[in-house]
Amino acid sequence: MKQIQVCLALALLLFAGLNCGTDSTVEETGDTLVVETTATGAFSGTVEIIEGETVYMRLLKAGQLLAQMEFTMDGVKSVRQAGSSIAISSSTISGSGVGNYHIKEAEIGDYTLQVSAKGYQTKELIVTVIADQGISLDKIALVALEQPVSHLQGILTDVATGAPIPGVHLQLTDKSGKVYEALTTDAGVFTFENLPVEQAFSLKIEHASYENTEVAVQPIPASETFELDLKLIPQLEAEELDPGQGLSLGSKAPDFELSDGNGKAHTLADYIGNKKVVLVFFRGVW
Repeated sequence: MKQIQVCLALALLLFAGLNCGTDSTVEETGDTLVVETTATGAFSGTVEIIEGETVYMRLLKAGQLLAQMEFTMDGVKSVRQAGSSIAISSSTISGSGVGNYHIKEAEIGDYTLQVSAKGYQTKELIVTVIADQGISLDKIALVALEQPVSHLQGILTDVATGAPIPGVHLQLTDKSGKVYEALTTDAGVFTFENLPVEQAFSLKIEHASYENTEVAVQPIPASETFELDLKLIPQLEAEELDPGQGLSLGSKAPDFELSDGNGKAHTLADYIGNKKVVLVFFRGVW
């Protein structure tokens, strides 16, 4: 009888330890992984190609140039992107005089599609991309300009190697503040078409691997194309030095203040941007 009582007691203890028959809350402590996805959409259409001319198509968002395509009767000359993640495909059918374009994986929002050719009126379309939807646009046909215009074309090369530099973003600004944008092709060629005549411009060139460059462009006569041959200077790579050896070659110097031989104080900030600075240390007269 004692053995039965002992077994029953042990069974009750085990039952209680497992919380059997009770309503207890189990607290979950695991972290939840949230995966963020970006909604995208697409749009496509056609553009009428002009005999003997290159038709330029540029894609912008919030004023920022994302991509550039060039169509000719011989086919698609160039497709360049300015670091955007969108997918672009384009083609032409031989002898059809029509170019096809397809913009995919574009983030939702408004885009500006600029289509132009030398001597033809630039056409702009605002395209609103909707998540998970594809938009089909009407064919774009350009109309010849009546007023005189000028053009700017050039090539960018590496000053050290002479190699063309593709995918460089250029901004041309006229005296009214209007900005024209372009990308260099695989051959380093850039084109700004249909510019106002007899007006000076400022050409700004920025590239992560080269020194920033700004060029003044004199007024261009009507119906003429001004040619530029520009050579960019590569950025110096910073040379790492051991601790205590000073600044690395190409690194930015901190601002400081030193006195000259007459006791007048000078700061580096007083000279940076408008003068070259050379520091010379010498022993005083003993």
